[in-house]
Amino acid sequence: MVKQALQLSAAALALASLTGCQQLGINFSNDPVQYESSTSRAPLEIPPDLSAIPRTDRYTVPTRPQIVSANAEAAKMQAQAEKNGTAPKSVLPETKFATVERDGQTRWVHVNAPAEKVWPVLQDFWPSVGLAVKHQDATSGVIQTEWAENKANLPKDIIRQTLGKILDTVYDTGERDQYRARMERNSDGTCNIYITHRSMVEVLTGSQQESTMWQPGASDPQLEAEMLTRLAQKLDYEFNPDAKPAEQKAVEEIAAVKYEPTSEIIKRENGTAEAVIVKDPFDRAWRRVGVALDRGGFDVYDRDRSQGLFMIKYLDPEYETLEKGKQGFFTRMFSKGEAIEPVKYQVRLVPEGDNSRITVAGEDGKADTTGVATKILTLLGEQLR
Repeated sequence: MVKQALQLSAAALALASLTGCQQLGINFSNDPVQYESSTSRAPLEIPPDLSAIPRTDRYTVPTRPQIVSANAEAAKMQAQAEKNGTAPKSVLPETKFATVERDGQTRWVHVNAPAEKVWPVLQDFWPSVGLAVKHQDATSGVIQTEWAENKANLPKDIIRQTLGKILDTVYDTGERDQYRARMERNSDGTCNIYITHRSMVEVLTGSQQESTMWQPGASDPQLEAEMLTRLAQKLDYEFNPDAKPAEQKAVEEIAAVKYEPTSEIIKRENGTAEAVIVKDPFDRAWRRVGVALDRGGFDVYDRDRSQGLFMIKYLDPEYETLEKGKQGFFTRMFSKGEAIEPVKYQVRLVPEGDNSRITVAGEDGKADTTGVATKILTLLGEQLR
């Protein structure tokens, strides 16, 4: 009798746990992208050493208790399409209005529409996958999201997931993701959209590992590909709801292709970087360098393809520390001091036979004497490997 009572109690407890998880909106799917809306957790979604900017209602994800999943959004659109009698038979539509294209290791969405028509859809895309917009600039065609935690990285253990949802700060992945979308116009009236991923990882510090700090992590090309695919699908749902099903096999074949490193850092005798050789012709290298600058977090404020120039802003950590040290004692004691402005540089790409060469100079095009240009080249070389 006692054993039977214990079994009944265990079953009731398991049922109550599952019911509670459903009510809390915990997602046990294998969806690789499960970002929470910004209002469902405390504001510590941004690593402490990164500054947040005020959010507007337009870009704040609506309050809801569950994790915002792009699969759920697609299912809603699928159900609505079935109700209207126009539903595609596959979750993966053949994107005619927007196609995911690939050249080597670089992916992008090619959209058969002008940028002005696509921009509002790109703005609305990020909240649909649970990400709030931090910065946008229609002139340069750039949108950057807030830092967010991907709940897909949590262990699938039911107890840990439940605690992570109920006790907001008990369980954390220790990782934050940020995305940047960049739109480029084409001469034929179409546009291309590039999406790059950045990450921050929380690590233990101190002799006793008593504290933590955030440091940059590796970018994830698979997450970039996932977001590009979902964006292409959203564009088709918006403009081309009658798209025909595509072959899943073709997508898997593209994703399975492996590529060897196609760049090399050229160093001086003292070991500093002098240039980066990209083993691609200019057109392909131009796309790759643009994506590498996005992944590296550089602020590209202007570009001139005809001259092979990217105009960037970059604040070197050592330069920032040096400039802050020049500020007055009382300024540093009683305030954070004046913000140090990023320095402008030229990133130049020139054809060199079948390859392309990258060099970095100061804003005026003259050689950089501070040593920062070599750091930028090293960072670019790492992104282009």
